[in-house]
Amino acid sequence: MKATERHHLKQNEFLVTTARVLDALDRNRSRVLLIVAVALLLVAIVGGYIYWRNGQADRAGALLGAAMATAESQIAPAPSLPGATSAAGTFPTDEARAAAVVAAYNEVITQYPSTRAARVARYHLAGELLDAGRVDEAEQQFRRVADEAGSSLYGPLARLGIAQAQNAAGNTDAASVTLTELAASREGLLPVDGVLMELARTSLKAGRTDDARAAFRRVVDEFPDSAYALDAQQQLTALQ
Repeated sequence: MKATERHHLKQNEFLVTTARVLDALDRNRSRVLLIVAVALLLVAIVGGYIYWRNGQADRAGALLGAAMATAESQIAPAPSLPGATSAAGTFPTDEARAAAVVAAYNEVITQYPSTRAARVARYHLAGELLDAGRVDEAEQQFRRVADEAGSSLYGPLARLGIAQAQNAAGNTDAASVTLTELAASREGLLPVDGVLMELARTSLKAGRTDDARAAFRRVVDEFPDSAYALDAQQQLTALQ
């Protein structure tokens, strides 16, 4: 077959196929328009949701930033002069600042509960509660962060917070279990040497000298270049 004939044949096949498609579209015009409309609606919904979610994240992040700034506010005793007011952004006492910080973190959690900012706010809220001696509440908040964060950064940080809350409550056995699990994770985001030191101190607090000695020994043997190595060695010497 000559090249010109093959060209005409392919051209005719293309025209026939095009005609069939156009005919099918014409016969099913309403159905095609419906499919197109649904597709456009889905695109609009998805795009709107992404835009809304990004906006939520931005607003939540801004509110979290304000809460963290409140936590860094200076303590300035109220002026004693008649009519004088405290400087903007300061608090008269640690207690007043702590109350404001707790309220600020709770606002992030309440307004934007499903955002990452809310998780971060909850972690810092737990720390504030722990500092205030509200140990049970702090542990509850740390546990919720640990459940939500999984293996991401705030997961192991929250589990360390749980151990600290357990220690503060005098529950050294539970704290030791939590810290032992964290120290066993070589792929975790927390420095194992630091966790071991916390475990050793917890063991000492509980009167378990052998467990403390074993934890200090791991720091010396496994992390000789650690910033904790010298302290761990001194502790070992004292425990001999």
